[in-house]
Amino acid sequence: MTQNVVSRLLVIGNGFDLKCDLKSKFEDYYNSKEDMVKTLEKMNADFNDQSTDTEMLQNDVLYIAGFSRCAGNLNDNMKINFNDNHISFWDFYFYFHQKKLNNWADVEHFLNKLLTINSHETHPELDLEKSLNMIVRFKYLRPRLSIEKSFVEEFEELKENFTANQETLVLLFVLLNNLKYDIEEQTESYFYDFLFNELNKFEKSFNDYLKTLQNEKYKEKSQQLLNRLSYNERYNLLSFNYTTPCTKDTSCNITRNIHGKLEDHPIIGIDSKNIIPNSPVFRFTKTYRIMTLANEKQDKLLPKTVKTIAFYGHSFAPADYSYFQSIFDYYNIYDNDITLVFYYSIYDESKEQEIKRTQFNSVSKLMSEYGTTFHSEKGENLMHKMLLEGRLILKKL
Repeated sequence: MTQNVVSRLLVIGNGFDLKCDLKSKFEDYYNSKEDMVKTLEKMNADFNDQSTDTEMLQNDVLYIAGFSRCAGNLNDNMKINFNDNHISFWDFYFYFHQKKLNNWADVEHFLNKLLTINSHETHPELDLEKSLNMIVRFKYLRPRLSIEKSFVEEFEELKENFTANQETLVLLFVLLNNLKYDIEEQTESYFYDFLFNELNKFEKSFNDYLKTLQNEKYKEKSQQLLNRLSYNERYNLLSFNYTTPCTKDTSCNITRNIHGKLEDHPIIGIDSKNIIPNSPVFRFTKTYRIMTLANEKQDKLLPKTVKTIAFYGHSFAPADYSYFQSIFDYYNIYDNDITLVFYYSIYDESKEQEIKRTQFNSVSKLMSEYGTTFHSEKGENLMHKMLLEGRLILKKL
C-alpha cells in the first residue's frame, strides 16, 4: 500500500484525553466549580436527609405550585437562585447522580432516562412532564363550595395518584422553586424548549472549562499517543471528544470531532433509536444535533482503503451504537478483510484483570448488538468468525 493511502481509522473517546493527563471527567468539571458545588451540595444534603421523605417533598412541590400548607418544610430553607449562581437544570440533575457518573456513557444514560421515561410502559413512576400537567389540573380542580362533586372526586383521585418517586419530586422542586418555572403559563412544547436551553447552558459551561485545559503539554502527549495508535500508517481520526489533539505529523489525513469542537459548540445527546422524528425529544438526539452542526461540505472520513479500525478510550455506550453500526455497515465487516483493534491501558496495576474484563464485556456487547441488525444466523456468529480470522483484537497499549 502506498504511503499516501489512508489504511487506518482511529476512533477515540474520553479515555484518550485522560491518558494525556487532561482532567476531562465530569467530576473534574464539578471540582472546578467551587461556588456552584457548595450550593448543589447543600441541596443534595437536604434532599437526601432521611427526614426528607417523599410525602414531605410532595407537600413542598404542591406548596410551591400554589397550594396552602400548615407547617414549614424543605421549601422554607431553600432560598437559592439558580440564575444568580449560573447553575443550569442539568448541572443539578447530573450532580444529583454524581456517584453513578463514572464516565460519559453514564451522563448520556441519565439524560436519556429523564427524557424518555414515557417509553417504558412498565415504569412505575410518574414522569416529569406528566407530574407538571397533574399540578396544573390540581389547581384547576381545587375544591371549593361551588365546585361540582365530580370535580372534587377527580381532585381526590389525582391527589391519590400523585405518588411520583423521590427523584421525580426533587426535579419538580428544582424546576418550580429554583428555576421559577411557571407551569400555568407555559405550553407542553415550552417544557422541552426549556430543558433544551438549559442543556445548552450546561454544554457552554463545560466547554468553557475544557478550553482552560488544552495546553502545549496536551498537544505533545496527544501527538505521541496518536503515533503509537497509528503504527506508522496513514490514518483518519474520528474523535468523540470536544478537544483537538495535535495532528501535525503527515500521517493524519482528516480529523472529525463528531460531537463538535471547543471552537464551535460541543453537544451532549442521546441515541435516536426508537425516537420518532416528530417527537419533542428528537432534538436531544445526537442525530438531530449533529445534523444542525454540519457544514455544507466535509472531507470523506471513511475511505474504502481502510483496512484497520482502531479504538481507544471509548466506553462504547449505547448512545453511540448508531455510529458504530453505520461504520461497520459501510465497511461490511462480516465479509470484507477489515480488522477491528480495541486498545486499552492499565491505569491501575491492582485492577488489571478488572480493566481487561470490562473492556472485553464492552466489546462483546457492542458486537452482539451489531449482530442483531443482521436478522440472520450471520449476526450470531459474527464475533466468533472475526476472532477465528484474526480480525477482532483486544490489545493492551
